[in-house]
Amino acid sequence: MCVPKPSLVMGKAKQGLLMRNVTSHRAMQQKSESNETAWSPFDIFQCGTCCEYAVIVLNQPIYWKHDLMLRFWQKAQITVTVDGGTHRWLKYLEEHGIDMLNDEYRQYIPDLITGDMDSCSPTVIEKLGNIGSTVVETPNQNHTDFTKALLQVAHYAKMRNINLGEIYVLAETSGRFDHIIGNINTLYKSDKLVGNIQVIQIASNSLTWLLKPGLHNICIPEILVKRQSWCGLLPFGCPVNCISTTGLKWNLNNTTMQFGGLVSTSNTYANSEVTVNTDTSVIWTMGIEPLTEAINNEATLLHQ
Repeated sequence: MCVPKPSLVMGKAKQGLLMRNVTSHRAMQQKSESNETAWSPFDIFQCGTCCEYAVIVLNQPIYWKHDLMLRFWQKAQITVTVDGGTHRWLKYLEEHGIDMLNDEYRQYIPDLITGDMDSCSPTVIEKLGNIGSTVVETPNQNHTDFTKALLQVAHYAKMRNINLGEIYVLAETSGRFDHIIGNINTLYKSDKLVGNIQVIQIASNSLTWLLKPGLHNICIPEILVKRQSWCGLLPFGCPVNCISTTGLKWNLNNTTMQFGGLVSTSNTYANSEVTVNTDTSVIWTMGIEPLTEAINNEATLLHQ
């Protein structure tokens, strides 16, 4: 059962110092000699990430503030739009006064466009192919466009000797429920698609990724602890027979989790270091709205 743990009182920090309070490790995952996996996912919001990553835009709404989104795109080593995600990206840029087909904005042209192309104009695809995008049509209907895109990203990186550490996938957690679950299913298959490259679903209000069996250490920004932002552990597919945590408000202690039984939702933090020790793959998801709001506010102040 879940055992409550008393919350720690965190000191106030100025917004201008926010990102300096986030521990700067390798952007997502490192393994130590003890086989502990350390996660510091918030390096992607800083100016100097220290590993190579790819960005994939799926055919879903993009709700990110443009300063954050455009910086995130520009720092990526590989940029990808998937089928209707190409139109989504074009529209997003147009809403912010950017014409991707103009030479001045070549940095926003996707390196790779993939998918079965049933949701994207052939004319647009042809134009982008002519000005630099690699276009790969993937008609196989036995796999989702997201799944096929991961395979293509891994191949693209290999052919160009790009040593990717992470793949960030823009995937909002709203809309069609079957699409949401399909995306989770792809996370469970990701090691078969891209090997050790980590795949993280990033929405405007959350981060979601797969914790494989073993011990994990997750660095939580102080603002998320202070604001008691939500987090959860979800056992998709099969029961998690034994899972233990520290650093959460309601910890698990050698607990079994399964749908129809106990799952950990609407949890929050007791301190800024969370550990998860699991014998089965499990989904970790966490809210990030207080963090992104503070970053956007800080960016606004800097531009004044």
